[in-house]
Amino acid sequence: MKKLLIIVLILVAGAGSYGYFLYTKPRSGAADMKTAYITDAKSLFAEFSTDENSANAKYLGKAIEVSGTIRSIETDDRGTMNVSIETNEMGAVNCQFEKKDQMPDVVAGKSVNVKGVCSGYLLDVVLVDCEIVNK
Repeated sequence: MKKLLIIVLILVAGAGSYGYFLYTKPRSGAADMKTAYITDAKSLFAEFSTDENSANAKYLGKAIEVSGTIRSIETDDRGTMNVSIETNEMGAVNCQFEKKDQMPDVVAGKSVNVKGVCSGYLLDVVLVDCEIVNK
């Protein structure tokens, strides 16, 4: 009985250690990924609004570099910065900057190149883990 208790405690400790490792493991973002596509915001938005299923198959989960003009900049209460890149009257490409050290010094109306991971289409095309690309 004592051996069984020791084995269970060792397994619980091992599982806890592995869980802690996964919890604290840094996740890779767009900066660590190879750019799959380079496009402008208008073309990207047009692809999603025309045929969302084929655009999802092409872009979803991949690093995309998008160029365009900044429409608006917002920061939420968690410190996440959202930069909207103009496409047309109906939508935008929404770029989310998660890490405070990656927050760009950007101004509405300025042209910008952004690299991010495409997470889909929700009235806007959404890119997460974004970073500014200097050209």
